[in-house]
Amino acid sequence: GVRFTIFNKSNTPGISNNRFTSLYQDAQGDLWLGTEVGVVTHYHEGRFTTYTTGQGLPKSFVYGFTGNRDGQVWVLSGNKIRQWEPASGQFIETASPQFSGGSGDLDWSSEGGLWGVDQAGLHFFVGGGWSHYALPVAVGRQITQVAREDDRTIWVVAAGGQLVRLRDGQATLFPRQNARPDLPANKAPSADRPLMQWRDREGKSWTMEVGRNLTLRLTVPSSGRPETIALNSFYEDRDGNLWLGTDGQGLYRIRKQVVTTWSQEQGLVSRNVYPVYEDRTGTVWVGAWDGGISQIRQGKVTSFSTRERLSPGAVTAFGEDREGRLWIATHSDLQTFEQGRFTTVKPRITPDQMTVNVIHEDRTGAMWFGTDHGLIKYQNGQARIFTLQDGLPGESVRVIIEAAEGGLWIGCYGGLMRWRDGRFTTWTEQDKLPGNAVRALYEDPDGALWIGTYDSGLGRFKDGKFTRYTTREGLFNDGVFQILEDAHGNLWMSCNRGIYRVRKQELNELAAGQRREITSIAYGKSDGMLNVECNGGLWPAGTRSSDGRLWFPTQDGVAVIDPEAITTNHQPPSVLIETFLLDRVPLALTSEVRIQPGQENFEIQYTALSFVNSEYLRFKYILEGLDHEWIDAGTRRAAYYSHLPPGEYTFKVIAANSDGIWNTEGKSLRIVVVPPFYRRWWFLLIACATLAGAVALAFQFRIRQLQRAQLTQQAFSRQLIASQETERKRIAAELHDSLGQHLVVIKNLALMFLQRPDNSDARQQIEGISATTSQAISEVKEISYNLRPYQLDRIGLTKAIEALLKRAESASGIRFNSEIDDLHETLPKESEINFYRIVQECVNNMLKHSQATEAKIIIHRHGNRLQMTIRDNGKGFTPGTSAGEAPKGGFGLIGISERAQLLGGQTVIHSAPGQGTTITLVIEPGKGDARRHGQ
Repeated sequence: GVRFTIFNKSNTPGISNNRFTSLYQDAQGDLWLGTEVGVVTHYHEGRFTTYTTGQGLPKSFVYGFTGNRDGQVWVLSGNKIRQWEPASGQFIETASPQFSGGSGDLDWSSEGGLWGVDQAGLHFFVGGGWSHYALPVAVGRQITQVAREDDRTIWVVAAGGQLVRLRDGQATLFPRQNARPDLPANKAPSADRPLMQWRDREGKSWTMEVGRNLTLRLTVPSSGRPETIALNSFYEDRDGNLWLGTDGQGLYRIRKQVVTTWSQEQGLVSRNVYPVYEDRTGTVWVGAWDGGISQIRQGKVTSFSTRERLSPGAVTAFGEDREGRLWIATHSDLQTFEQGRFTTVKPRITPDQMTVNVIHEDRTGAMWFGTDHGLIKYQNGQARIFTLQDGLPGESVRVIIEAAEGGLWIGCYGGLMRWRDGRFTTWTEQDKLPGNAVRALYEDPDGALWIGTYDSGLGRFKDGKFTRYTTREGLFNDGVFQILEDAHGNLWMSCNRGIYRVRKQELNELAAGQRREITSIAYGKSDGMLNVECNGGLWPAGTRSSDGRLWFPTQDGVAVIDPEAITTNHQPPSVLIETFLLDRVPLALTSEVRIQPGQENFEIQYTALSFVNSEYLRFKYILEGLDHEWIDAGTRRAAYYSHLPPGEYTFKVIAANSDGIWNTEGKSLRIVVVPPFYRRWWFLLIACATLAGAVALAFQFRIRQLQRAQLTQQAFSRQLIASQETERKRIAAELHDSLGQHLVVIKNLALMFLQRPDNSDARQQIEGISATTSQAISEVKEISYNLRPYQLDRIGLTKAIEALLKRAESASGIRFNSEIDDLHETLPKESEINFYRIVQECVNNMLKHSQATEAKIIIHRHGNRLQMTIRDNGKGFTPGTSAGEAPKGGFGLIGISERAQLLGGQTVIHSAPGQGTTITLVIEPGKGDARRHGQ
């Protein structure tokens, strides 16, 4: 409904000839096209295929097609009918009469159809069945045109011009001279041009005149006078448009006009008009920008100019007072019209060079004049002017209306104001007014004030709250020059792009938060407007007349709409996805489109099939899988996307006709974005496996590193401890064998000296030396024992531990109970000292920190497995606190753990405040240094 798309052999594969002679749509929606060279072109799912003699067609003129509801198709080529067989891809000849006396398409038939004439009469082939009719002798066998109405009435046009109607078995011959006696002499049909009547779906009758060259002539009313167009074909679409194909004169579309116009052709004084006003008598007054006034009364136009003493200059405003006088403002003066005469108002109310834009009389009888330089109140012969100093938000006053609750609503280029009780209250954009350039005001019966602005949309003011409506909410245009309400609750508005209406209920629901958008119905040239640019800013910029019609001034006359004559198009438009462009290259449209790696940008072109105000169709689309909500595309018929992630998507588009009736089913297209090889499942699986292998190898490598580090650390610790023990053994031996022996000698010498009788004087000093030496010997023994217990080498590990426990019990008062198996050769000799040190450190910690009274040590040997448990009833501690830390000079718990690891064992400590402490050591066979180095 917006543009033509051309399909021909130069731009469309599958078309081999452009000389089409017939067109038929079958039950499946496919198109069949006949040509004058005998080929048939078939259009199916967006592709054209041409059939020739190879598919069973003769090389002859294709006259037409017919079909049935089952999708079967027949073609009349030459003088024989052939049926299309989809299974074999061939046209098969059917039994039929010879069509030697004439043949062709059956006009008007919604099923298609073929007709032919022979000696037996007139034959029809429709939907696979035959019908036969006898023709009057007067008609003969030379037939040029045959049509069948839906009630199966047959119309026949003979070559001699006779018109015959065949109905219910009766033939009626219409005399040529009585065909249309109402036509003027120069339009009367000639002897060989009979007239035919055709009725459209609304029952309107169209008169057609058949010409010699088998064309039709259609007489249609235009501009009040008949016009004749030479026709080749005609068609009525589902929207009620009549399409006329002419012989060399192009294609015509005839549709119902909802807008009537008054312009210079109808008698207006000028085309460019501004204020339009209806007085109390029902007379409509139209003021021209070029000067002059037109009066429209009972369909008759009377114009006035300076010849009738009208002041020169543009007419800018109309108003009426309670005496019935019409007030008229022009660029040069202010006048009244009464009893057929124009009278200039004296004394002058408005200062010189002050243009009046609006005239209004209030309830008190005061006349108000809005001008470019302020607001004037005129009452009792006195005039008062209000300007910015008096509280006006702007001095260019454009509209004044009466307020239902008293006072006046006034709009100006600066804001909205209200005059009440002698003062002004103003609102501007800072107070949420939609726009400061106020051009129109209307207060509805519900108390809502509707505000029209120059370019900021429509406003609603109720209960102290403003609501703004713009094109974002669905308004047709952001210009609102006049607001008129019809009897059905619709608000009609004018703008620079035409006239549009909105249901007031939708506007109120949006203000209440019950909806997010509104539907605007627009009217323009296709509806009858001569010029879509409406005029405003001079009051009144349109009026609702007493008969309910709406009058709007435009750049070319007055556009008049009768809301009662407007019907809503309830037929939702069919939606069509036309083209899929991938990187600007069109793809064949099937049920699925696949986008390969490296292809990113694509465009989807769509449309809707409605031939009523097609330019106002609205669309919404969504790409499921990417978009989270519908995208309102307005009138745009293309969607653009780029760089979609791999995956599956569904594109859906819906449309609404010019009356806002949506086709919510719409059309959909599946889109598959193919991932690159490195994002496919098999590659990802291989990559994951490779990554997992690499991680495993890295993990094993790291484990080996840690194991090597641990072995190195253990070797170092073993060497360190061994060297420490060796050094301790050496020091212990030195202390015992050298220093100890010397101390014993000193002690013995002191004792010998004390046995002499003459040493009384030095006895006390010698006794001190002997005591000190005894203490030193004891300390040397203790140090030597701690560095290397001699029992370990002399009597073995078991006895050494038992001796350790006895010494601890005698030194502390803690009663030790022990269960110790024979540990002989359980551990290698070099490892026994580590096990002994663990027991020694546990006992030392118990003596220093536990405050225990009893303790028990259990050492059991289970084959090669050695388990030690040391338990006390002391105060306990929380592991990790200072109670478990190594004392100064000792090994602490860390030393115990390190020695246990060297032995291939593991220690577990259980303790809690007040619950004592239990230390368990388990040495497993084959683990740690003890086993590896003991074999």
